[in-house]
Amino acid sequence: MKKSILSILLALAASLQLMAYTAQEAVDLFVSNSSLRYASLGVTVVDLDSAKAIAGYDQDEAIITASTMKTVVSSAALGLMGPHFRFETPVYLDGVVEDGCFRGNIVIRGLGDPTLGSVYLPNQANIVDEILDALRARGITRVEGTVVGDDTYYGYPYYHNEWEAEDLAYAYGAAVHALSFHDNIMNASFTLDGRGRVSQSTITPPVPGLKVISRCRPNRGRQSITPYMDYSVPALVIAGDASSKSFRGSYANPTPAPMLVDSVERALLRSEIRYDYNATARDELGNADVNLLVLHKSPELTEIITSLLDRSDNMFAHALLRAIGAREWELKGQENMPSNLDSIGVEAVKRWLELQGVGTGPLFMSDGSGLARSNKASVNFFGDMLTMMAGRRFDGVRLCDLMPTASDRVGDTLKNNPLSNNIVLKSGSMRHVQCFVGYYPADEPRYAFAVLVNNYKCSRPAIREQIGTLLCNLFDGK
Repeated sequence: MKKSILSILLALAASLQLMAYTAQEAVDLFVSNSSLRYASLGVTVVDLDSAKAIAGYDQDEAIITASTMKTVVSSAALGLMGPHFRFETPVYLDGVVEDGCFRGNIVIRGLGDPTLGSVYLPNQANIVDEILDALRARGITRVEGTVVGDDTYYGYPYYHNEWEAEDLAYAYGAAVHALSFHDNIMNASFTLDGRGRVSQSTITPPVPGLKVISRCRPNRGRQSITPYMDYSVPALVIAGDASSKSFRGSYANPTPAPMLVDSVERALLRSEIRYDYNATARDELGNADVNLLVLHKSPELTEIITSLLDRSDNMFAHALLRAIGAREWELKGQENMPSNLDSIGVEAVKRWLELQGVGTGPLFMSDGSGLARSNKASVNFFGDMLTMMAGRRFDGVRLCDLMPTASDRVGDTLKNNPLSNNIVLKSGSMRHVQCFVGYYPADEPRYAFAVLVNNYKCSRPAIREQIGTLLCNLFDGK
């Protein structure tokens, strides 16, 4: 009986929350929640017909954005590079071909494509297969030499200097390389012995030269490890307390170029093409020809953006910022990429936004992904940017067309409401941060919204539920 009464009360409370409200009343109800008493938060709701905010709260405060920053770099990439832009990765034969035998180096030149071998874009051309098919097409039945992965187009560091060290080892903290492969992620399994040392380790796909190092304290009563990435070795370093236990997980790969090289070499060894590794074959030739073997092309930018916004892929998003920076650098006639390429990309993004009439004073942008906690913006900035992007088509493509639906991302109240498939949005979350920006309705947006919340005093599911209820109160019946 008590359970039945409780269910009735909860249902009544939910129904009261979803009564008809004006937009400002819905916002006022949301911000009055006790869990937000000490929070930094901003809310804006913009009528796209008038391009004016019809409701809001603390709309000028710059707040940590988390992954909602991905909408900013995605917008600028559409505007600066176009929806049909494709990354290119050339593969060269540096050597000579005689009687079906190639002697020299197969050189894979990385130019910033984050999608090579991506498990998230399985329908794209496989660069490994392309290389073997191109060798066959040239009548090459034997390769005597080496496969080289050229990762020099971007300089070190591969990660943004404001990303936290504790993030760099995890899959979500994968760095951006000129030559990326397999999403710059590896699957590692390792076993620690009674003294906390690594007794066995396996990495798939294989990454030649990568070590797994334990700095764990032996502790039979406590099993708590923390991974770190050491780019200087390179190594996956395990610290903490552990003893006689096996572990498995997905981690960032600090050296994707050797992973790709190894994948090509293994494919050659499995094929009918004879592969004889010879590290000095190219040096023995003297003068040799350099010919294009393959020009691999990534999926179009629209497909990349759709994937990164749906999965909130930090590496893909930051790769777009670096591509924008590289484009800016090359347009000036410069060649060797500078170490501050990220900053150049940020300035290019801001200039483009300003040219579109979007003020960037409230935008504090460090990277393309939002992983750095120094990324901040006001909801007014997002309102202005989303309004501008709602009216812009890039060869028929709008930002809203590439954004995922709310679905089950914003709590059960919205999930169980038909609105969930008629709102498109980008979420952003990190420690003590929960944000959403987006449009309603999905197909022909009439409203744009931004909700940024920092330092809330409740669980993450609870704050998502509150924001979901806000969206229902704002748009139900409209």
